[in-house]
Amino acid sequence: EPDGAGDQGTEAACGNYDIRKGCTKNFDPICGTDNVLYGNECLLCVQNMQRHTNVRIKNRGKCQEPSPRSSSA
Repeated sequence: EPDGAGDQGTEAACGNYDIRKGCTKNFDPICGTDNVLYGNECLLCVQNMQRHTNVRIKNRGKCQEPSPRSSSA
């Protein structure tokens, strides 16, 4: 059984974008499997292309916030 890292998330539909022309500015946040928040799916595709990585979509919307260490002072 694979360790799961490459298996997590949903493949971004990078074929839907003309990455050479750049991405639109519409804000449709995506949390990548690298726990980085991307402004939209196209931006995640651009990062993958530039870094030669295969970050996938962990979930749409913001990444889960780590629980605060102490919420009261």
